[in-house]
Amino acid sequence: MPDPQGPLAGLRIVALEQAVAAPLCSRHLADLGADVVKVERPDGGDFARGYDTFAQGYASHFVWLNYRKRSVVLDLKTAAGKQALGTMLRDADVFLSNLGPGAVERIISDDELRDLNPGLVTCRISGYGPDGPYRDRKAFDLLVQGEAGVTASTGLPGQPAKPGVSLADLGGGIYAATAVLAALRERDRTGRGPRIHVSMFDVLAEWMSPLLIAHREGGVDIEPAGTRHASITPYGPFGTADDVTLNIAVQNDRQWARLCSVLGLDDLAGDPRLVHNAGRLEHRDLVESAVATATARRSAADLEHELDRAGVPWGRLSSVADVARHPELVDGRRWRPVRLPDGAVVSVVAAPFRFSTDPGPDPSVPGVPGLGEHTADVLGGPPGPDD
Repeated sequence: MPDPQGPLAGLRIVALEQAVAAPLCSRHLADLGADVVKVERPDGGDFARGYDTFAQGYASHFVWLNYRKRSVVLDLKTAAGKQALGTMLRDADVFLSNLGPGAVERIISDDELRDLNPGLVTCRISGYGPDGPYRDRKAFDLLVQGEAGVTASTGLPGQPAKPGVSLADLGGGIYAATAVLAALRERDRTGRGPRIHVSMFDVLAEWMSPLLIAHREGGVDIEPAGTRHASITPYGPFGTADDVTLNIAVQNDRQWARLCSVLGLDDLAGDPRLVHNAGRLEHRDLVESAVATATARRSAADLEHELDRAGVPWGRLSSVADVARHPELVDGRRWRPVRLPDGAVVSVVAAPFRFSTDPGPDPSVPGVPGLGEHTADVLGGPPGPDD
């Protein structure tokens, strides 16, 4: 259940959602106190319920994205299901969806929504938006990442790679949440709920802007650089004598001079070709080879200490297992218990925003809803059969 003390307490979100993008948006709104009613199909519900069984028999994505919500099952192919949805929307504040192209419009039109509830904020997340030539394409994260150039700009030259997390979905969900909050503010002023459309392609094109500007305005095609930075050096992973990999991130010329001092690279510090980043990029192999040779002679603990003293930014290259026991999660008490539909409890990482007015960790244990668990509570009983 939502936090009754949250800043969005008292708001109701009706979410006709599946997979990742819209569920992330609505989960964060629930984290902030909104009552999120998740509308699911009777034949298995949100297909993310079946992605895997890693969370004690439940899907890890579904557990992560859907705690604090209530699940209502409706057959929206029937008149009774559509009527029940309309009843919920009449008193809702936000209608969120990310179904395939045209699916929501076949259930309820924009005109019907406006007549039903003029103050309703509507937010739709799609692959390519409602107006462009790709508007009718089905879009999943991999497809949008490919179209937007993210996979081609990730990995190594000739070896494109998809990032390990779903950037199009996650970005779409976060932009949608931001837009919903702004739309609620506008509704407070005007009494009318704005209509929002978030395109995942547009999200990734926005994030690709530095590369796109470099190409469009400078005629430059920046190739993927693996874990290195395409336009800054040294900025990437370097090994130590005890087989630890440290990411070292030199952002300016002062940090470059400090790094040279730490590593004993006085000859490079005084090389006029390398004083500025543009020159270091031109001689990238020289710079990175020298840094790698120097770090390989030092233990990680010694190097970390010296980098800290010199004010040179660094961080360890962590595996998933490393992150699961990372001090920021464990000592920072960022793991939170969540109750599964069968009563078992698993841990999830808490939402990343913290308010100064927060009383501290919530002692309650939010639940992941079973399919249709709250249908009777929300509707006062299941909808009747279609006439």
